This record gives sequence, C-alpha cells and structure tokens, in this order.
Amino acid sequence: MIKGKFFIIFSFYILFNNNLLSKTNIQIQIDGTCTELQRFTDKQKEIIFYAYYYGKEHGLGYLMAAIAWKESCAGEYLINFSDPSAGIYHNHIPSVIKKYTKYKDSSFLRNVVGQMLIANPTFASSVTLDNLFYWDKIHKGNLEKVIKSYNRGFAWQKSRLANKSATAYYNDVANKMRELQTYIPLNIGKYKLKTPYLQSLEGNNLIK
Repeated sequence: MIKGKFFIIFSFYILFNNNLLSKTNIQIQIDGTCTELQRFTDKQKEIIFYAYYYGKEHGLGYLMAAIAWKESCAGEYLINFSDPSAGIYHNHIPSVIKKYTKYKDSSFLRNVVGQMLIANPTFASSVTLDNLFYWDKIHKGNLEKVIKSYNRGFAWQKSRLANKSATAYYNDVANKMRELQTYIPLNIGKYKLKTPYLQSLEGNNLIK
C-alpha cells in the first residue's frame, strides 16, 4: 500500500515537472562576433594581443593571432566536439595526448586535456608554437605549406579534397594576418601582455 502511494506521488511529480518544462520557452541566441575585428569585445582583443605577443619574438606573432581569430573567434568558442579540439587555437586533443603525455588516449583523458587547453592559454600557446616550429622545419619556411599543414597535417598533400580545404583555410588565415598587420600596430599601445583565463591548475601533473 505504501509502495502504491509512493508510485502515485512520484508519477504526479514527474507529470507536474514535465508540464512545467513543456510551458518553459527556452531560446538560445548566438550573436555573430567574428565578422569584423573592429567589433571584437575587449576580451577578444586581449586574446588577439596575447597570441601576438606569444609568437612575436619567433616571427610568428601575426600568424598565432590569426589562428586564434580563425579557430576560436579569439576565445569565443573554445570547444569543437567534432575534431575534437579545444582552447584558443583549437589544438587537436588526441594529438596533444599522444605528443605531450605518457598516457593512453581515453575519453576521460580527453576531457582533462581539453579543460587544460581551455583553462591554461599558456599551455595552448606553447602547443601551437611547437606545432608551427615543426611544420616550419618540415616545409623549410614556406608559410602557405606551414598553415595548410597546421590545419590538415600531411593529408592535403595526398588528397585533392583535403588540399582544397587546406587552401581555403590558408587563404582565410592569410587574409586575417594582413588585417592584423594593420590593426595591431595602431592599437598595440592599448594592450599589455596579460594572460587571459587565469585559473589554477595546481595538482595537475600532466604538464612537466
């Protein structure tokens, strides 16, 4: 008898909540914030300048800033589940695990590393810079090939379709670099080197 009353009450609770949810009007609005550099928020601009400063002394400041703009809209969209990738530059998570950890790839480890890439822009920037160094060495300084390989690895050299996609990626990044080469010198005095998203990663032993 008690079980029967509990079932009736529980059923009523579910129906009541479902009824409330059915009457709730939930809408998601996504504002386009990647169309014009001049319309970026202060937070986005800080990320652009952070990426620029990080790569500047290696001659890669404009490229890193352009990649941050291209990949995450300067920090607006930090996760791509389809890759999967994460962080300012959308570093490919399985590749980061393979290259920078001693652990076997797993869904849990992907979550951990993905969170690290988001929470620690210095880590994400170091991974991106390392990748650019690698491709620069492979392609002997050919910027177009470096950018295409950053996007598609060696695949663009083996597939016509992949090459078409990588070429479009290169053209977009190159256009962004040209725009930044005008924008950054005019505005560099307004932004000092500041690390965004300062979050403690104490106790995390993945970074050595």
